[in-house]
Amino acid sequence: MKALFVVTIAVFCLSCSAMAQDENEWRSWPLADHFTITLDGFFPNLDTQVRVDASDASPGTAIDFEQNLGMSDTETFPAIGFSWRFAKKHQLRLKVFELNRSGSAITPTDISFGDETFTVNLPISSFFDMSVIGLSYSYSLVFDQKKELGVGVGLSVQDISFGLIGDAGQGIIETDLGITVPLPTFDIKGRYAFTDKWIGKLGIGVFSLDLAISDEEDLRGEVFNGYVAIQHNTFEHVYFELGYSFVDVKAAWKKNSLVNAIGYEYHGPVLSVTAAF
Repeated sequence: MKALFVVTIAVFCLSCSAMAQDENEWRSWPLADHFTITLDGFFPNLDTQVRVDASDASPGTAIDFEQNLGMSDTETFPAIGFSWRFAKKHQLRLKVFELNRSGSAITPTDISFGDETFTVNLPISSFFDMSVIGLSYSYSLVFDQKKELGVGVGLSVQDISFGLIGDAGQGIIETDLGITVPLPTFDIKGRYAFTDKWIGKLGIGVFSLDLAISDEEDLRGEVFNGYVAIQHNTFEHVYFELGYSFVDVKAAWKKNSLVNAIGYEYHGPVLSVTAAF
């Protein structure tokens, strides 16, 4: 009887050890990095549009910053991202970037911008500065040695400031505006390990928001983004990636019949390097 008890305990301990090994086996899979830090170099084409109504509710002019105000429609800027897989099918991600732009031109027509009017043939300069913080959580519906399919929810906080400065001869006309737009996101992401070193990635995200802040103020926004990429695990803890990314954001806020609207789109190649732990 005592021998049977000892054998039972031994079998139980061995089973627990085997289960623990099975539970942790996924950590050695090509797609199962515990923690990553990624630095992106983004080389997009840009399209930025803004409309700002006057305080008396007179409609503002819809402005294309690239076509009307001399901003470059191509830029290069960095972004930094972090990911933490705190359990087999659960992951947190954080991404941060900043893009500051300016331009100068001669106004092609009268421009109504808030309570100011910038008349035709006026030397004018402009700026459009943006910083974005995106935080998301994803759950893997499918996750094994070769493939992963996950869904995620998050929040993208867009902190935007923009303005126009014109030299009217008798003086400088200047208008600066800013807004912080918190936009929720929903995305679907997939990865496939062709080999231990070559990994394909594909993702798409979309969300729309219609929020009544008060009886006299509301906020509307839409976000669409997508990407495709190929990753090479060049070294044990260092990966390189080449991809293409597309982002389209539209936001409008209304207060006491005053409407401000922003739309911006950027798309282009992305070169990334990742440190994985």
